Amino acid sequence: MSDRDLREAANSKVQRGTPIDLLEIGPRLVIEMHFTEDEVVNALYAMQSAGLIQMLDGNRIRVL
Repeated sequence: MSDRDLREAANSKVQRGTPIDLLEIGPRLVIEMHFTEDEVVNALYAMQSAGLIQMLDGNRIRVL
């Protein structure tokens, strides 16, 4: 899974910088794009470390 996949899934639902609940993009990533939950979680932590996203309370992220 690339960070681009996750960013595109988030940005397809809300404008960049707007917090989004991971439950809104999870089905696209897991069901439609066939990524595992572990791949999604690993990508989230990698993207946070790289400064590409901000992880927020309530199971939400913000694409920076």
